[in-house]
Amino acid sequence: MKRALALLSGLSLAALATWLALRSDARPQVSPTLEPPATPQAPPPPPVRREVQAPLSPREAPARVRAPAGDEFAAKNNQAVEALEAGELERAVVLLEECHAADREQAVFRRNLAEALARLAVREHERVRPCPDCLAHLERALELAPERDDLGTLLERWRREAQTEESFHRVQSVHFELAHEVWREALLDRSADLLQALELHYVELAAIFDVRPAEQGRPRIPVSLYRPAEFSRITGLAEWAGASFDGVIRAPLAEGVDPGPAFDELLRHELIHAFVREAGGREVPGWLNEGLAQWFQPSAASELTRARESLRGRELIALERLRGSLSKLAEPQTVALAYAQSLAFCAWIEREHGRPVLLAMVAQCRADASVESTFASWTRAELSAEFERFGAGL
Repeated sequence: MKRALALLSGLSLAALATWLALRSDARPQVSPTLEPPATPQAPPPPPVRREVQAPLSPREAPARVRAPAGDEFAAKNNQAVEALEAGELERAVVLLEECHAADREQAVFRRNLAEALARLAVREHERVRPCPDCLAHLERALELAPERDDLGTLLERWRREAQTEESFHRVQSVHFELAHEVWREALLDRSADLLQALELHYVELAAIFDVRPAEQGRPRIPVSLYRPAEFSRITGLAEWAGASFDGVIRAPLAEGVDPGPAFDELLRHELIHAFVREAGGREVPGWLNEGLAQWFQPSAASELTRARESLRGRELIALERLRGSLSKLAEPQTVALAYAQSLAFCAWIEREHGRPVLLAMVAQCRADASVESTFASWTRAELSAEFERFGAGL
C-alpha cells in the first residue's frame, strides 16, 4: 500500500488530466438526450436517493448597535460585525471579546461573540482533524448563547465524531485525507485505489467549476468512512441516507462490502458538493446543488431516464421549497421526488440554455446574486416561467 501511495503522490496534475482525456474518449458523454421513451409506462414510485447533503453549519445574523459619539465598544461591535461578514473571524472574536468583557450584560455583544466563535469553530473543523480547539470554541459559544439549540446539536455531533475517530487510520494524497478504522484490513488494502479515484475526479471537476478547493495552502479535503450505525450517529441523518458533505465527505461502508464503482460514484457525488460550495458559497439552492451532483455523474443518462419516469403525472415541488437542504424534507418519498426533479430540471436547463448558465448560477451565489437574477441576465427569461415550461414538457 505504501508503494501505491508513493506512486499516487508522484502523479502530476498534468498526467492526471491526460489520463482523463483518454478516458473520456472511451465513455459516453455526460449530456444525454432528454427525449422520453417511445412507449409510455406507468410512473414507478420514485426511488429513495442514497446521497444527501448534510445540513449546513449553524449560522445566525450578527447584530449591529447604534454607536453614539464616544461609545467605544458599540463602535467595536460594529467593526466586529463587518469583520465577521468579511470572513475575518479571528479579528471579529478579538473585538467582541473586548466588548463582552467591558459589558457582560449587553446581550448583543454576547450573542455576536457566540456567533463569531461558532463560525471560527466550523471553519477550523474543516481545516484541522482532529481539532480539540474547535470543540473548545463551540463549547464557549454555547455557554454564551445557551438558547442556541443548533450549537448544542452540532457540539454533540462533534463530540461523537471525536470519540469515533480517535483511533482512525489516516492516509493522504495530494488533495485528500482518507480516514477509517485501522483494523478494517479491506479498507487498508483499498485506500490507494480510493484516493487515486478521488484525485481523478478532482481534476475533472476543477476543470468544470474552475475552482480548486484544496490548493494554494488550503487543507486537504477530509473523507471519513464509517460503519453504518456510526455514520447515522455522527451525521444525525436517517438510515436511508447514503453519504453526506458538511465540510467533510462522510460515507458509511458495511463490513465485508467492497467499495466498488457504486461507492466511487457516491464519493464523487459528495465531492461535487465540495466544488459547488467552493464555487458558490453556502447559499446555492438545494435543488441546484443536488441537481448538479447528479447531473455531473457518469451515470447521468440512465439516472435521468428514471427521474423523468418518476416525475410523469406527479405534481412538482415549488423551487422556493427546495432552497435549503433536500434532506430536511419530511418524508423519504418527498426527498426522492425532490432529487428526481432537481436532476431533471438541471438537465433541462443545460439542454435549453447551455452548461455555462448552470455554472454562472452557482458562481454568482458567492456574489450574493440570486439564481433567478443570474438566470434572467444570461437567458432573458424568467426562471419561474422556464420551470413551468419544464413541467409541461414532462
